[in-house]
Amino acid sequence: MKTFADKAYDLLRKVPEGRVTTYKEIAHALGTKAYRGIGQVMKRNPYAPEVP
Repeated sequence: MKTFADKAYDLLRKVPEGRVTTYKEIAHALGTKAYRGIGQVMKRNPYAPEVP
């Protein structure tokens, strides 16, 4: 089973280069209201810069 972070990274890989999105939009797409959790996931992103 994928973790919350893995699901977020999978979704972020689909964001086109140059497009701006918000933590809220990402969380909503994942079916959660954990906006701040998305921020923490992004802070610890081990795949940067390949995954924005």
